[in-house]
Amino acid sequence: MMRRTILTVVALGLGVGAFGRLAPAQQPAASPITPEHIRQINAALKRDGITGGSVGYEGRTGRLELQGTFEDERQVDRAFSIAQSVVGVRWVSPVTPQQIKVKAWEECLARIFSGVPCGPAGGPAPSEARGEETPPGPVANKYAMVVGAGRFLNRIQPLRFANKDAYDVYTYLIDPSGGRFHRENVVLLRDESATRANSVRALEELRRRAVENDLVFLFFSSHGTPPDKYGGVHIVTFDSEVTPRERIWSTSLTDGILRDFVQTVRAKRLVVVMDACYSNGAYRGVAGFLPPGGKSLEASAEEGYGRSSRYMAQRLLGAKDLLVEPEPLASASQRPANGWGKVLISASDAGERSWESEQLGNSVFTRFFLDGLRRNGGFVKEAFEYSKPLVERQVKREKGSDIEQSPQLTPSRRQWDLSLAAAEG
Repeated sequence: MMRRTILTVVALGLGVGAFGRLAPAQQPAASPITPEHIRQINAALKRDGITGGSVGYEGRTGRLELQGTFEDERQVDRAFSIAQSVVGVRWVSPVTPQQIKVKAWEECLARIFSGVPCGPAGGPAPSEARGEETPPGPVANKYAMVVGAGRFLNRIQPLRFANKDAYDVYTYLIDPSGGRFHRENVVLLRDESATRANSVRALEELRRRAVENDLVFLFFSSHGTPPDKYGGVHIVTFDSEVTPRERIWSTSLTDGILRDFVQTVRAKRLVVVMDACYSNGAYRGVAGFLPPGGKSLEASAEEGYGRSSRYMAQRLLGAKDLLVEPEPLASASQRPANGWGKVLISASDAGERSWESEQLGNSVFTRFFLDGLRRNGGFVKEAFEYSKPLVERQVKREKGSDIEQSPQLTPSRRQWDLSLAAAEG
């Protein structure tokens, strides 16, 4: 008989440290969460058969944390989602892998005995180290995957320009005077074709084809999911599900899927651009998805939420060799002749939305980043440096002087700069 896996949440929370945990009745003064919120959530957990787990205040931050024991990861996801739907994403503390005690090896062994590899995030087993510090030769082949999800199957708020973002990026890549990618080496997924299965299939094909001397470019324009129990914000696909609420995480393109690809693809030149963020506004039409009143406690219904670019880059690129800040832009004469490395570019920073623009007919970042690529011979660093101030100004001009959108870039190594328009060898 299969032994039941028991998952225990040791929920000290972020930033609690030696302060410990307050008893449920000890509400921190700055917290808008009331004992009634806690009673409501815990009652919902019991109704869902989660008898060993509960929520309580997290130290001095005033957020909620998961406490007690849970039978498996699905129960943790369900409890985390219920808490978010009552008080909002800002007021539920993420759980870190170090805070969970789970007999994951039991599930891993069961998969191995069934002939299925057991790797991180349920993906393929990671490959052996590939000598990341050995520079590649000249660019041999270039591959790209371009995804734009603007319409959705399951009541998620449409995006007006995500489809066009993807098409404009695709057009630039295959343009003989632009990116100079071979058309057959660029996968374009838009709206109905931008499903989770199609995205995973395309990533697997890229992983199979791309080798050390190749260049790979990934672009995504869509909504982000609410942050999951680990704080990850995933990319919503056409067929992402919203009922029950926690299904949004397992049916989207997760950062675990992307991480497995980024860390196992053989190509030593990789650029990932994510024009996506989480906003409550994307889910206002889904009953029970948001807290009562359609907004988080003391937060706008248009609230943006996400992790810092460095945190997300560590998840995708791996912590090794990450730069805290990108180096100053080199002049053309100082630019490395054969730059290489991995870089994550996000259209906005933590707590910011990634805006679409009626005036530009695109997402703001995508429009200016493409302009930067065209003006700078496809060089990614120059395109980013060109677009960043223009994005910040355009968003303030269109959306309000108090609205921030600050694109972020995190590379895996120094002297990584490369051109998407590089000639293939």
